[in-house]
Amino acid sequence: MKRLCSLLLFCIAGTVILWGQEISFKYGKITNDELTMRVYQKDTTAEAVVLYDEGYSYYVYTPENGFVLQTEFKQKIKILKPEGVDRANIDIPYYYGDGSDRDYINNLEAISYNLEDGKVIKTKLEKKYIFDEALSETTKRIKFSIPNVKAGSVIEFKYTLVSRYVTDVPEWYFQSDIPVMNSKFGINILEYFNFNIRTKGYEHIAVTQKDESGQLRVGAGEMLAVSSKIMTYTATDVPALKDEDNVWCMNEYKSAVVFELRGTQYPYEMYKSYTSTWKDIIEMLEKQNYFSSNNRMSNPFKDETAVLMNGVTDEQEKISKIYSFIKSKIKWNDVYSFYGGNPRTAAKEGVGNNAQINFVLMSALRDADIKCYPVLISRRSKGRFPITNPSINKISTFIVAAELKDGKMIYMDGSSNHGGLNILPTDLLVDKGVVYDPKNPGKSVDLTNLVKNQFISRVVATLDKEGNLKGERTTNYVNQFAYTYRASVAGKDSVKIVDAIQNNTQTKIENIRIEGKTSSDGNVKETLTFTKNIETSGDYIYLNPMVFTHITENPFTQAERKLPIEFSFPYLYRLNCIIMIPEGYAIEEVPKGVRVSLLDNGGKCTYAVNVSDRTINLGYIFDMSQILYPFTDYEAIKNYFGLIATKNSEMIVLKKI
Repeated sequence: MKRLCSLLLFCIAGTVILWGQEISFKYGKITNDELTMRVYQKDTTAEAVVLYDEGYSYYVYTPENGFVLQTEFKQKIKILKPEGVDRANIDIPYYYGDGSDRDYINNLEAISYNLEDGKVIKTKLEKKYIFDEALSETTKRIKFSIPNVKAGSVIEFKYTLVSRYVTDVPEWYFQSDIPVMNSKFGINILEYFNFNIRTKGYEHIAVTQKDESGQLRVGAGEMLAVSSKIMTYTATDVPALKDEDNVWCMNEYKSAVVFELRGTQYPYEMYKSYTSTWKDIIEMLEKQNYFSSNNRMSNPFKDETAVLMNGVTDEQEKISKIYSFIKSKIKWNDVYSFYGGNPRTAAKEGVGNNAQINFVLMSALRDADIKCYPVLISRRSKGRFPITNPSINKISTFIVAAELKDGKMIYMDGSSNHGGLNILPTDLLVDKGVVYDPKNPGKSVDLTNLVKNQFISRVVATLDKEGNLKGERTTNYVNQFAYTYRASVAGKDSVKIVDAIQNNTQTKIENIRIEGKTSSDGNVKETLTFTKNIETSGDYIYLNPMVFTHITENPFTQAERKLPIEFSFPYLYRLNCIIMIPEGYAIEEVPKGVRVSLLDNGGKCTYAVNVSDRTINLGYIFDMSQILYPFTDYEAIKNYFGLIATKNSEMIVLKKI
């Protein structure tokens, strides 16, 4: 391949001075300031800092292969603390399709630098320690560990990604979970390619554009005049974006530049639009044999499911029986997939990814005259679908929707080890899925609120004069709570389960009974008897009437927040406590009741304590119906949870009489 220098020029300075420190951007060159740096002054807690991070994408053309997209990457990191040594473990995923459509990783190099006894020790990565392994049927990764890395080391690596998918310019992230001193991305866009370009995140990204012109060799002795624009995006001193609670996917909010191809117009050809709709994507998948054929596969358990359906007429019962049967025949291998590979292999071997299980599940449902569809999703941890231009590359997996005759949908997935109908792992509870129905393409569904999730608990206890509270707690975990509970106790015996409860509640558990621990419906019932030591001081006893609290600490303590607030799922938490107090004691102080709501009743909480003779009756209801909030609502959410945490911690004061 021949590169046109006039089109592909991308100038990078050799060294810069950042905050009084000399940083080299030239691969293979190290400075004394880089080696002797002990702390990053702008974030003294950082375990490592990215000294520079650079990428450059450009198009190369040969008459034999047409256009390919090449992207050169290089990065240099300073390891500041022992915790940062893992930064030397590098994974580079790439597309590995059929035939010539695959990507290639070329020119891979990696080096570590250490200062020992005043000398620079340079250690190169040997090729025999570079590993290539499959992640899925279409994706592989290059994996390696840069050698001789410790606190104080500087590491750097570079490589070139060569892709036949000229429409897919990689997103460039200027932000990481460690600070970035300098990040730069450049792209040379030939006049034949028309992109929508957008930046995202909260950090400043500087943009420059330079127009170029040159010639392109398109055949033996044939040259074609062509123009291009070189776009350069730069960010400096980018703070770390560390994991925050109640955020589904941190990558959605990192500062980045995103390229979405609108269309192409090659010489002597008409303009071709690449602005996709979901109808376009579904039509494309229909033409891809490895998805559409799996979606139409015959049932590998035809005889067994026929026996299972004998005498069953209720649609929902059919679905439930088939779902449980397929999950018993094929165990999930902890891998999410979209295309799935060969589902028959999974059926034969008894283990497979969620897509393989789902394809088999749909084949069995259709045999039972149940209409069903794949629902295309991007898992929460992978980020949402683009708002404007849907992309097939953003589909990370699919779940199964079974449609009843009345139009009601029931959702399932092969990865749902601990749940039944409409009960899915939290990572799949996205706010937009797209139903794969060629006859009605583009229909979207919200998977965040499929069922009513409830935590219903009742405590009946007696308090003695020594401050010993003895009683029984009965708790019903419903739907997503049942799924979470089963996942937390899976593989544990009663001793380990009791130990976990005792450690979390500071309570001695004397007996426990669990109903529905291994079933797949939406209910688990836990009954336990307990003893709890209550605080005493002289003639006083200080009793928290909730006994088993819900929220004791405000999860929102930052002064401000830039990111939205995204809770796991809507739910109702109801607690009723009935406590008998000892004779010879009078109640001197009782917490005040409250009824509060959050932002148009997106959340509601009621707390009330009633006293009658020697009986305390607490009623507590927490109802969270809305789970997605913009960062502008942070102050209201912070105050709301702060008030609830305070009420959860308030005491009844009993005085000896």
